[in-house]
Amino acid sequence: MKNISKYYNLILICILLVICIGIYVINSGNYPFIDNKETKFASIAKEMLNLNDWVNIRLNGEKIINYPPLFFWLTNLSCIIFGKINSFTVRFPISLMSCAGIILLYLSVKSILQKTYAIIIALIFSLSLGILFYSRLATYDILTAFLMMLCILAVYLLIFLKNEKFKPLLWGYIYFFSALSVLSGGIFGLIIPLVSTIAIMIFCGKSKELLNFKSMMIGIIIFIITLFPYNILMYIKYGNHYIKEYIDAYNIIKYSGVKEIFYSLGLFLLGFLPWAFSLIWVLGSKIKDIYNSVISYFKNNSDDKLREKWNKLRQAEKFLSVNTIVFFTSLIFSIIYGLKYNFLILFLMFPAACISGYYWYEYIIKNKHDKSIFFATLIPDLLLIICSLTALFGHNMLNTLITKGLNFLFVPLIIIFFIIPLIGIFAIILKGRIVVFISNIILMVSLSLVLTPSIFNFISMNSGENDLITYAQKVNAEKVSLSAFISEPKYSLVYYFDNYIKFYTNQDWNKLREYLNNNKNDYAVVEIKDLWTIEEKGIEYMLIDSGKKYCLIQYLPLYKKNVEEQNEPEVIIY
Repeated sequence: MKNISKYYNLILICILLVICIGIYVINSGNYPFIDNKETKFASIAKEMLNLNDWVNIRLNGEKIINYPPLFFWLTNLSCIIFGKINSFTVRFPISLMSCAGIILLYLSVKSILQKTYAIIIALIFSLSLGILFYSRLATYDILTAFLMMLCILAVYLLIFLKNEKFKPLLWGYIYFFSALSVLSGGIFGLIIPLVSTIAIMIFCGKSKELLNFKSMMIGIIIFIITLFPYNILMYIKYGNHYIKEYIDAYNIIKYSGVKEIFYSLGLFLLGFLPWAFSLIWVLGSKIKDIYNSVISYFKNNSDDKLREKWNKLRQAEKFLSVNTIVFFTSLIFSIIYGLKYNFLILFLMFPAACISGYYWYEYIIKNKHDKSIFFATLIPDLLLIICSLTALFGHNMLNTLITKGLNFLFVPLIIIFFIIPLIGIFAIILKGRIVVFISNIILMVSLSLVLTPSIFNFISMNSGENDLITYAQKVNAEKVSLSAFISEPKYSLVYYFDNYIKFYTNQDWNKLREYLNNNKNDYAVVEIKDLWTIEEKGIEYMLIDSGKKYCLIQYLPLYKKNVEEQNEPEVIIY
């Protein structure tokens, strides 16, 4: 027992690391890139690597000057280390960042509070649906969200740790991770950590530390060294055009609109499953208390009085308070800009996990919040059971397309969506608190290990992406050109084709006629739904291959046209 107690922290880290590797890394190369965002980023990384140009960002041969480069640098480094570029090597830096971020989250919270609380928070955050999903995608969203989280964790350690000698180092980390966040996600990677840090320091009565000359100068030097070389190179190359493009891309004055705000909020709640219900119940029941506490806390807002009030709070209350500040600060940006920048919503799950973890800890250890956790567990578990029963008894009523793609998953779906939630319901009724929490953990781990590759493959199959991959590979083998006459660019063609693709997205069918006549050995991709219109326009083509949404066509030679006309069936009119 003494040995177990001695290595308890190491055991927890190993368990957490094994879970992270299982849910983020395993099978991450067993499904193709998801069109359209993932294939877009993979295409940029591939082009950067092939041209050995790590400064200029190109997509399908065209330069893009407002994309942050850090994701592509890490991706190319991974591809160089593994010696090839494929779905695993491109996704690996994101999977690795997720694993490292979760471990650092655990270690940071453990140094502030205790191990049990830290492990609960780390599990809630790592097993949120949005974190699980995006940690398996080759985009910059998770990378930016975790860098922003590391910046805020450094702020937490700065205000909670009493050892003064670590403060300059922690300020350096804050500026360093802020600079990396900008290199990963643009200006929003700086704004949210900056606003959150200012709000936290004011709340703690330590606003004067923000203006500490020594810390500020060291931090600014680190920030400039980390961020400015790339931006200076881009400015030298493109001048004021670079600044204009950058401002247009990350203009905080522009926002999505009222409808998109609700979509962003819904996306956050969906991404924070299965913990979203507990967060809603807790915040819903405590929102009045939170409001009153904030008003009373800031009644006398001098720095000394705020510091005095801060010092009177218990450690757990302090931690809950700063996470509540970060949550509501980042919530504003997330619901306004989250649909355009998904990393804002993913970052919001970090303070949400810390807040939820506080109440889950009190529920498991201190037997509190029974009512909130009861409804927060009962409602989603009942919904999952209903889904599993629908799949079991009503699968004939489901869309044929879906059953063809997912009918082999019926058994694991029923086990995951019926048996595990049923255990959770019995546990909540019998007040087996730890079992209730573990049932959610098992549910999310099972979803990741069993369903994730299958669902991603299903998405690729039914979106028509598999067809585009097949067409690109076929044209590669014949070493000819390829163009796409489709409503929007599909970057699967760009990534899997060995040359540049010409996209005609304005549906100009005269251009298609001209292309087929002038490029008789080349191929064109069109949408199946447009074939009737193409024939109405009198465009003659030869259908090479056809899939779910797209088809591959070519110029129709005269001798084949004659053969087709000869083979047309005779029409008999009675």
